[in-house]
Amino acid sequence: MNASQSAPNLASKDRDAGSPAPTWDLAALRERSLVFAAMSEAEIDELMRSARIVEVPARRAVFHTGECGDSLYVILSGKVKVSLLSADGKEAILSLMGAGEVFGEMSLLDGLPRSATVTSLEDCRLMQIGRQDFVQFLKRHADVALKLLAALSQRLRTTNKLVENLSFHHLPSRLARLLLDLGQRHGKAEPNGVEIGLRLSQEELGNLVGASRESVNKQLRAWVDSGVLEYRQGAIVIRKVDVLFRQALAG
Repeated sequence: MNASQSAPNLASKDRDAGSPAPTWDLAALRERSLVFAAMSEAEIDELMRSARIVEVPARRAVFHTGECGDSLYVILSGKVKVSLLSADGKEAILSLMGAGEVFGEMSLLDGLPRSATVTSLEDCRLMQIGRQDFVQFLKRHADVALKLLAALSQRLRTTNKLVENLSFHHLPSRLARLLLDLGQRHGKAEPNGVEIGLRLSQEELGNLVGASRESVNKQLRAWVDSGVLEYRQGAIVIRKVDVLFRQALAG
């Protein structure tokens, strides 16, 4: 599907006027989002009362590059990827996001079309907040607007770091850095390592590090053969974190 096509319809659940705001994991919102970390419980409740719940099945687009952006989304559960497509259809994954994180706010603020495509990696439950409601909320709470600017600045720094990583480091280093980051953000510790709780295809891993699926497959197979990694029911388990760490520093 190209950028000019509309995203598939997503199931939504609207609330009746005066009904209580949906429940959410307040701790996760504050931990993962600079915006919500700056907000009191009352402010979050006020904002969420103008929102609606959107259910997105796995591997479905929330929106595409170039579409009109009139709302932002808060991830209540699940994970998404933010990506761009080149003219020849090659995907570049800009980031992976999970519970508590916010996306879609750039178009909401500047009124320009969506700058990237967001796709669910698993079944997701999102909170959707419309442009008019959010702008009015920011007018009433200037401190939250400042935190939103800080969050956008942090995202820009992350993108700059991604460009630097792709430009100046060899594939083993880039892939090691990615796996360590995934382990830190989405991992589950176990006695003999860390299981990455996010199932990505080798093509998606390649799109994250700017390499072909074949090159990623070759490097992963080498690490599996040497006991650094293990594949278990489609999940990657890091067995030797120290080896990956040294590889990440090797450049």
